[in-house]
Amino acid sequence: MTLQERVDNYHKVTGFPKALQVGGDNRINGIWIMGQNYRVKSEYYGGYPAGYLKRIKALFPDKKNILHLFSGKVDKSIIDGKTIDINPDRGADVVGDAHELSKHFGEEFDLILADPPYSIEDCDHYGTTMVKRTTVVRECQKVLKPGGHLVWLDQVMPLYKKIELQPIGFIGMVKSVNHRFRVITMFEKQ
Repeated sequence: MTLQERVDNYHKVTGFPKALQVGGDNRINGIWIMGQNYRVKSEYYGGYPAGYLKRIKALFPDKKNILHLFSGKVDKSIIDGKTIDINPDRGADVVGDAHELSKHFGEEFDLILADPPYSIEDCDHYGTTMVKRTTVVRECQKVLKPGGHLVWLDQVMPLYKKIELQPIGFIGMVKSVNHRFRVITMFEKQ
């Protein structure tokens, strides 16, 4: 799918106002205001915000082999896929470290959804150490198929090598008042 086809499908499927566009830089740009639904279906602290997976699925309807990073509990009724989490108590499909994805998987995924802990405080809630974003992005590149996509939800844009991953979109995301502003950075493997 072209980027414009992805944006058009997003607007068609979600019915949300046209908050996304393909800019002159040939990237998807926009902002999502998620609303005041604070429930997380997985009941997992830090789980995807309500409506997030529905929006991602509308942008990437063609993706079949999907990996959820840092998310042992995910509502797979919207986007099915494998989960990997370092904590064995979270019910992930694979118990493992995101810093070592290539030890668990080959070059097999069409789409990787990553929502790492954003801060030391978040890590305390999860019982883990801070994520080395550069290492994890490098590992994501190893397990993505050529043409596959990485969607990274965070408070910062992670470092990447343009030779390996091309940024194809940036979406600002805010849930509601008194919530952190986050950015969704979308990459395509070269």
